[in-house]
Amino acid sequence: MEISTHETLWLQSEEAKMLKDLGVKNSDYVIDFGCGEGRYTIPLSKIVGKDGHVYAVEQDENTMAILQKRLPLFSNTNTVSFLNINNLETSNTIPDKSIDSIFVFDVLQYIKDWDLLFSYFFRVLKPEGIICIYPAAIPHPGGVDIKLAFSKLDEIGFQFIKSTKFRMMHNVDMVEDTVYSFCLK
Repeated sequence: MEISTHETLWLQSEEAKMLKDLGVKNSDYVIDFGCGEGRYTIPLSKIVGKDGHVYAVEQDENTMAILQKRLPLFSNTNTVSFLNINNLETSNTIPDKSIDSIFVFDVLQYIKDWDLLFSYFFRVLKPEGIICIYPAAIPHPGGVDIKLAFSKLDEIGFQFIKSTKFRMMHNVDMVEDTVYSFCLK
């Protein structure tokens, strides 16, 4: 489980400003959807503190295992629950209207049913909560059509708030890219 120097720096210091600028604060309840190895789960867990909670949602069990090994190196493991994407929509693990922020970073290209996903987010998000989407402008197989995401979110009951450029982690590299924020109408 090797962690690069710039990823370690990210996990120890750089991430907090970006996530706080996106509205995360102490005692928040947050979903990191498609959490991967924890590049956002770990910093989120530090920001929300002992009175908050992060739901780390991932499909790949090997990737989740890496996050479970990394988490104690950087943060308090008691603030994170691990959920499988495949069971999320039918799960009652996360209560209705209980989530302050949902992070959907570099994962929409792998989701087949956006309507189902966004409806789930609509159910669990607090009335004043936000969804932050990072579609990753870096080329991917099956890239994200952000205009389609805007349209689907609008149909379900979300409205666009703003787009913000950040220096952030993408896979193992630091990039300058855009995060789109939405709230309930």
